[in-house]
Amino acid sequence: MPSVFFHSDWLNRLSRRCLRSGRPLALAAALLAAPAFAALDYTVDIQAPGNLTPLLRDNLELLTSQKDPDIDQAWLEQLVKGTPDEAKKLLETEGYFHANVEANLQEGNRIVVKVAPGKPAQITDLTIRLDGAIRQQDDYQQRFAQVLEAWSLPLGAPYRQDDWDASKRAILRKVQADRFPRARIVKSEAKIDPATDSAVLEVTVDSGPLIRFGRIKVNGLQRYPWKLVVGQADFNNGSPYTQDKLLAYQAALEQSPQFSSVIVSADFDHIVDDKVPVNVDLVELPRQKAELGLTYDSDVGPGVRVGYDHYNIFRRGYTGSMLIDWKRDQQSVSFGLGFPRERDGYSHSLTSSFKSENIQGLKTDTIDAGAWRVRSRGNIESRMGVEFLKESEEAGGVSSRDTHVTQLVYGWTQRAVDDLMRPRSGYLLDARVSGSLGLLGSSTSIVRGYGRAVGYWSPFPKYGTFVGRLELGQVWAKEGAQVPSALLFRAGGANSVRGYDYQSLGLPGPNGSVLGGRVVATGSIEYQIPIKPDWYFALFTDAGNAADSWKGFQTMHANGVGVRWMSPVAPLSFDIAKAESDGKIRWNLSLGLAF
Repeated sequence: MPSVFFHSDWLNRLSRRCLRSGRPLALAAALLAAPAFAALDYTVDIQAPGNLTPLLRDNLELLTSQKDPDIDQAWLEQLVKGTPDEAKKLLETEGYFHANVEANLQEGNRIVVKVAPGKPAQITDLTIRLDGAIRQQDDYQQRFAQVLEAWSLPLGAPYRQDDWDASKRAILRKVQADRFPRARIVKSEAKIDPATDSAVLEVTVDSGPLIRFGRIKVNGLQRYPWKLVVGQADFNNGSPYTQDKLLAYQAALEQSPQFSSVIVSADFDHIVDDKVPVNVDLVELPRQKAELGLTYDSDVGPGVRVGYDHYNIFRRGYTGSMLIDWKRDQQSVSFGLGFPRERDGYSHSLTSSFKSENIQGLKTDTIDAGAWRVRSRGNIESRMGVEFLKESEEAGGVSSRDTHVTQLVYGWTQRAVDDLMRPRSGYLLDARVSGSLGLLGSSTSIVRGYGRAVGYWSPFPKYGTFVGRLELGQVWAKEGAQVPSALLFRAGGANSVRGYDYQSLGLPGPNGSVLGGRVVATGSIEYQIPIKPDWYFALFTDAGNAADSWKGFQTMHANGVGVRWMSPVAPLSFDIAKAESDGKIRWNLSLGLAF
């Protein structure tokens, strides 16, 4: 008599299935009929409305067990027989309580599941209650309106179990995020009447007591003062708890140069007198950092960069920096002193620099100093300050002039992209407006406006990304000859009009030099095509120029191709472009985003 062996795992699974379905006889029959490690090939055709097909395909045991090597013909027949009841239970989670489901096993083990869902149950009554201490708050009506706005199952909507669960989670998070983190749902009831296809929903949230912030406990602090950490919190001991302030506190500490890792958390397990302690776990960076490196830029050539930073000047957490950047045609020395972020979200800094350039026959020596007030919130940074700039200029070795300006400056930057290192969707915006105080501390009265925008769009990410760039600027001055060149505009080079030399587009000066103009406009359209992981081929067209006025503005064009490498440091771009004005081909190499 031949022997038949059964795999123990297969027996266990088969036993559980049959016993769960109340079919002990089926279990016995299957054990006698099934050969060891039986496997079947069968197909399932679900004929249902499109919005219900994924639900059935992802959850029906007939499909989830399709690759199971232990299924035999007898068990397949049992699965087909139980499919209508299983499908009806799944459809009820979508609000269909009168569904008609048929499952037929046809020749060649082709299974057809026909679904007529019928009319879905609709929400005919909805009651949401907020109880507890929240009712004594002055903004209770506003809070209740926010809860209603977060609810996603309004009257008349079809009842869905997923929406029901998601709505409850949403309103609970809305209450917990502001002053009542211990809120909980004390009543949750969905009354479904299949006879009338109606659903009556009722939810009650108990806010619990009003919770306030307690003491801040800092862990991991050795090199830097305690005040540097706690002074950046936008709340005090006893302030009402809000999740937004906790997240803003973490973001502020993450931006501090003194720390490599920051975790800010509310310790809800140790609430005392309705006050929640705040734990701050830090990993510090060394107090000092030195930098020495070689640089290369296709616009200004090779160079040397030397930097030094100290993160605890006067032992108060002040940051000091010095940077020397030396290239063939461009040299600069800069200094900075930064103060920690304050409770109002602002930080302050003092800056000064000396810069010497000789670009396109225009030689300038510039000294500037400024005092700045900066605030970062989310992906937006705003800055305002006072800046003094003094410049000596020599054009073509012939003409020279000295200018200076004292101006008020306001800048605004937003970085709203999906990935700062590898953007595929979103946008970058940057704007700056400045103006002198008449002739006070200035060689002439000046108002200057400048803006840049970059957009990323990937309608089909597999096939590439469109990149658009726009730059606009204008200077209004009483005496144009008294405006420092640093505040005027030139175009050409990487991140401008490729195909033209760096800052070669502007006003003609003596001996072939190029001077800055009062207006600038450049733009670019680029299509990046993926060719392998982290590598892209680019096609682009650039246009723009700088001029003394819009009336005399003439657009210069260039077209080209390039390669993009999404390196671990930043995107690296190599471009070759042909200028339409002279037909010459030039190349550019740049690292990083447009700004």
